[in-house]
Amino acid sequence: MGLKHSIPSKEGFSEIFASPDKKHSTDSLLLLSKDNGLEHSRLGVAIRKKDVKLAVNRNRIKRKIKGSFRSKVLELQNKDYVVLVKKKLLDDGEELNKDLAILWEKFKK
Repeated sequence: MGLKHSIPSKEGFSEIFASPDKKHSTDSLLLLSKDNGLEHSRLGVAIRKKDVKLAVNRNRIKRKIKGSFRSKVLELQNKDYVVLVKKKLLDDGEELNKDLAILWEKFKK
C-alpha cells in the first residue's frame, strides 16, 4: 500500500475520530469513514498497545488489514477509513478476515 492510500499525520486521524460520516463495528473491529474529497480511498489502522501487547502481533494484524484493504480498494467509496482494533480480537486470521469482509461490504460503491 503506497503513501497515496495512507492517511497522513495525527491530524488526519483526529479529524476522522472527531466527526466520522459513518461508522460500523463488529465484535473485534470498528471502522470509521469520512469523505476525503480525493479520487481515491485512504486507510489508517489504530491498535492500542494495551489491547494487543506484542508488537509482532500488532504488525501482523496491520498487515492483514492493509492487505484486505488493497484487495477491496477499487470497490470502496472514495473516503478515508480508520480501522480500530478492539480488545476482543484474538490473533485469529479467519476471524479478522470475516470481520473485515463484513465491514468492507457496508462501504461498497
